[in-house]
Amino acid sequence: MQTTKENYVGRVSFDRFQNSVEQARERNHRYWIVDIPVHEDLFNFYKVLKNKRYNIVPCVDKHSNHIWVKDENGGDTTVPIYLELGITYPDATDFRSGSIYVEHENGITSFCVKSERIENEKFNCTNEGYHTRQSKDITKALKLATKFLAPLGHDDIQDICVPKLHSGINNLREPARDKVYSKMGIDRSVIAQEVAHMIASGYKPSTQAFASAMDLWIQEGAELKRMQDYKPRACFVWVKPSSLSYKFTDDMQITECTRMEDVPEFIRNKLAVLQIANNGDAITDVGIRVSDITYWIFA
Repeated sequence: MQTTKENYVGRVSFDRFQNSVEQARERNHRYWIVDIPVHEDLFNFYKVLKNKRYNIVPCVDKHSNHIWVKDENGGDTTVPIYLELGITYPDATDFRSGSIYVEHENGITSFCVKSERIENEKFNCTNEGYHTRQSKDITKALKLATKFLAPLGHDDIQDICVPKLHSGINNLREPARDKVYSKMGIDRSVIAQEVAHMIASGYKPSTQAFASAMDLWIQEGAELKRMQDYKPRACFVWVKPSSLSYKFTDDMQITECTRMEDVPEFIRNKLAVLQIANNGDAITDVGIRVSDITYWIFA
C-alpha cells in the first residue's frame, strides 16, 4: 500500500519523509517496511515482531540517518534510511506503545525496545535508557518487544490524556479569574477611602472601582464564581475504527459500544461539537478535543 499524506503515521513531517523515500528509491535501497526505507537489521527485527503481532503499525517518529553504501558503479554514496520506528495499532494511531530500533557499535548489532512500560534499573529514571531494554540476540529482543509493545488499553490512553484535561479546564477557568481579579485589583488608597465611607454611610460605594466591582458581581457573579472553580465531571472517550469506549474519571468501569445508538445521547451530542473543533480546544460544559480519536466530555 502506498503511503499518502492521508494514511501516513508519523511525527516527522510528511514532506520530509517523502523526500527521504524518493532519495532511497533513486539509490535502489533494498530494505523497505511498507514505504519506509530502513536498515537491514531493523527490517529483520520488524519482520519477526510482525509475525507475533500482525496488526502493528510502523510510525516514522525520528528523522532518517544517511548511511554510506556502494552504488552501482562501485562508488560510495549515502542513502537516507530509518534506524528507529514507533509502534502503534490501528485503534490508536495517535499514540505509541513504544518503538524498536537498532544500534551498531564495533561491528556488533543491538536490537532495542523502548516503552514507557519498561523500567530499566540500570539507569536513573530521568535517563532515556530507563525506558529501554536491548539484546544482541534478536530472539531475546523479540520477547521484550512482544511483552512491552502490546496494544494500549482504554486506561493507558486515558492516563496519557489526563494532562490535556487539566490544562483545558484551567484555560476555561482563567478568563473568569482574570476578569474578577482585574476588577478587584484596587489601589490601597482607594480601599482606605472606601472603608472610611462604608463606616460613615452604611456601605454605599463612593468610588468607581468599588461600584464597578459590585456591578460586575451583581450581573455576572454566579457565572464567574462557577467558572473560577470550574470542575466538571469528566468522561474520557476513545473513538476506534469499529467501536467507541468511554469511562468517567470517578468510575472503575469502561463501557465499550459497537453501535453509535448505544452511546449515551449526551456523549453523542457533545462529540458532534468537538469533532469540528481543533485539537486542544476546550469548550465550557462540552469538553476537550485531545486528538482525532480521543476526547474529554464534560457531564
